[in-house]
Amino acid sequence: MIKQVGILSVILFMCLIPKLHGITGQILSEAGSGIEGASITDGRQYVFSDDNGNFRIDTRADSLQISRIGYLPRVLNTRSLASPIILKADTPSLEPIWVRAEYRTYEPTLGANLIIPDTQSNLSTAGDLLLQSSSFFTTDTRLKGERQTVSLLGSHARHSLVLVDGVAQNAAGEDYDFSKVPVEQIDYVEIIKGNASAYGGSAAIGGIIHIHTKEALADWGAELLAEAGSFDYYKQVYKAHFQRAGLAALLEYYHQDAFNDFYYDTPAFWGMDSPLRRTHNRKQSDGLFSRLTYQQKALKLDYSLNLGSFAKELPGTINFLELYDASRLTGSFTQHNLRASLAGKRWSHELTGWNYFDYSQYRNLESSSPVARAHYNQKQINRGLQAGTSLNLDNSSFRLLAEEKELKYSYDNFISNSKVEGRRLNTALGFRASQELFPWLSIWKLALALRGDWSDGDFNPSWRLEQELKLPWGEDIRVGGYLGRSFSQPSLFDMYWIGDSETQGNPELKSETSLGYNLYASGQFSSLRIKAAYYHNEVEQLIQWRQYYLNGITWKPFNVGNAETENYEFDLNWQCRFLNLGGTLTFTDAIDRSLNPDGTHSATYNKQLVYTPELRANLKLKAGNEIRGLCLAYSYTGEQYSTVDNLIDPLPAFDSLDVESYYKFELGKIGLLAGFKLNNLLDKRYDIYAYTPQPGRNWTASLNLSYSP
Repeated sequence: MIKQVGILSVILFMCLIPKLHGITGQILSEAGSGIEGASITDGRQYVFSDDNGNFRIDTRADSLQISRIGYLPRVLNTRSLASPIILKADTPSLEPIWVRAEYRTYEPTLGANLIIPDTQSNLSTAGDLLLQSSSFFTTDTRLKGERQTVSLLGSHARHSLVLVDGVAQNAAGEDYDFSKVPVEQIDYVEIIKGNASAYGGSAAIGGIIHIHTKEALADWGAELLAEAGSFDYYKQVYKAHFQRAGLAALLEYYHQDAFNDFYYDTPAFWGMDSPLRRTHNRKQSDGLFSRLTYQQKALKLDYSLNLGSFAKELPGTINFLELYDASRLTGSFTQHNLRASLAGKRWSHELTGWNYFDYSQYRNLESSSPVARAHYNQKQINRGLQAGTSLNLDNSSFRLLAEEKELKYSYDNFISNSKVEGRRLNTALGFRASQELFPWLSIWKLALALRGDWSDGDFNPSWRLEQELKLPWGEDIRVGGYLGRSFSQPSLFDMYWIGDSETQGNPELKSETSLGYNLYASGQFSSLRIKAAYYHNEVEQLIQWRQYYLNGITWKPFNVGNAETENYEFDLNWQCRFLNLGGTLTFTDAIDRSLNPDGTHSATYNKQLVYTPELRANLKLKAGNEIRGLCLAYSYTGEQYSTVDNLIDPLPAFDSLDVESYYKFELGKIGLLAGFKLNNLLDKRYDIYAYTPQPGRNWTASLNLSYSP
């Protein structure tokens, strides 16, 4: 099989003929005047706009990055770029950094990464997009429609703060399901690694994952996406957008269904000759996303509405399948987001309001075990108001932020006829400042962020100090790092969940805190880009579920843990005409430092944290242009423990090889993009979580039809 794939790669590689296409446009300010001297780059060449803001560039790239000091930079797809291009006034742009070794961009935080969806790649959700990097890890099943949570740099999944257009999605302290965000809605994702509560508040111990959704596009057009794949999977996406004068609108609807019944190998000690089939695993979801934007000179109003519903069968682990054969989770969510911004020459102001509602109902009444029978619903509300003001001077920038939000949680158990509710009010004030210095032909950048959160009678301060030095040697050589303090409030679920006869919440939980730092170095050498980074983090008051004895054995969360994590990351990319080779490598050492109440070492002290692989690696080879291409992606995950005492042998290491191809047709104003992806080409069988097998070889085929006048 590998030999056949290699022959196919060579044949396609020889058939690829790179094609230049010329792109012209005009860059305007929000006041409607042309911007002179704006930089337009495809990552390999630069051009600049004239005194009227006009430019032309000949490129093979999928995207262009446009920037100008004093304006917020933009990254635009070359196939959907529409003129004029409006730049919003912002802080002085920072120097470019490579993100996933494919794009250049500018970031408001030093050393941050940007992930831009590849329009030619067969990705479905934000989770698929993130898991292409070795920085992220998941213990969820890698199939369409499944729940997708991710951990960042060896931290818990709940320790990654998720923002969507600046609004915290998991502000109540829980982990976030990235399958709720289709990749078609994503413009780009900003990754701020390490302690970053100063930029967003609670939960940012491991970092911030900031998803920026697509804005309403200029002109008008429509798209239809159809996907089908293994295990009776199919998906449909309908999109339309239009623009007239200062008003633009975007509308998108999707429907997805997957039975996800696959064969898996049983543990050797079960003594079974043939594999079993994992059934009762159907996942269905529907979603509607709309965005309306009005812009008049320096004023911009933006409203978005995100609606979704789902129905999921939940089979549980394979060692207790009979307990969950009829379990089912249904639910829906509604998200309203309204933003107003006003930009001046040096000042900019922004006001954001949101109202989110999530509902889910779990039902498992046919279980053979009375203990497993359950029927309950959960509701969660997240609403608030955020105001920000920025001042931009020559080489300095300042920003003030105020935020007020309310979180509500309710749990209603229909079997025991019991109900509990929790409420949290959070007030926050934040300040950021940045300064550029120019010592000895170098560029030295400093940034400081401070934030205070008042909630539940507690004060949670956080801060982050960053610096980056661009050296005057080579094309682009940088060294930098940060030092910061973060916190994570206990989830309302952990505090107020009633549970069953063996579990219950703990309303006395306290916030987890952490202190960490990072050092990194990066360099650009012609077509080669490399980066190395080290991260160190220490977490105190870590929340862990433990057994205690009260009328029998009961599980309950306590602030009983401490942890220390170290990460070494290496990122490399090589670009040569239409051939791109990129790879990431992450070494993680996550150690339990928990102590007993008397200060002595606990039974888990100095043990590896569970489900934290010591080694993760990703390698990607892509040959192609905007018309056709072939991509090979390899990933490796090292051993990981499944018990806190590390007494049971770790889950074995596993690897996977995926292959993907695409071809695009253009018939006048109609575009047709066909794609095919084969996952787990070598049909590896492995467990990513104890007694939770992963699927073997599976495929997905897609067809994207677009129309643009």
